[in-house]
Amino acid sequence: MILVTVGTQFPFDRLVRAVDEAAGAGLVSGELLAQVGRGGYRPRNMQWVETLEREEFARWVRQANGIVAHAGIGTILTALEAGKPLLVMPRLKRFGEVVNDHQVATAKKFVSKGHILAAYSEDEIPGMLAALEEFEPVPRRVDLRRIVARVKDFVEDVAAERGPDSTVW
Repeated sequence: MILVTVGTQFPFDRLVRAVDEAAGAGLVSGELLAQVGRGGYRPRNMQWVETLEREEFARWVRQANGIVAHAGIGTILTALEAGKPLLVMPRLKRFGEVVNDHQVATAKKFVSKGHILAAYSEDEIPGMLAALEEFEPVPRRVDLRRIVARVKDFVEDVAAERGPDSTVW
């Protein structure tokens, strides 16, 4: 089963429509469940719900063989934690889906590390859905020492800017 999710904040009809059309053309094997949000497009070729409660969403993630989503960091980290293959399509500013194109940068960074797959347009969805079936994500490793060092550097930079007699916070 493939879970399609657009997250909780904004509609993403472009993604839902692209996956639905691929399903209608017979390009997706297996069951699809789409969480479509409050958008205007309603799929004709896959099961869908508007929203999923947190526990229900977690259950669908566990059951999924793969996930298709926007390139939101929460969804990406959820898929990585669950070890699920993930295909993202970033929301784009030019379509009024976000205020800037930060999801493109997020997708590119996670793709470069082998964690996810990305389609940057609707036309890429059918081919990337086929690739999703075979995709094995590289597990994400968190380097706590590096994180602590970066936070320490940041705090020291802020303290240096404010002077030796000021408090950091």
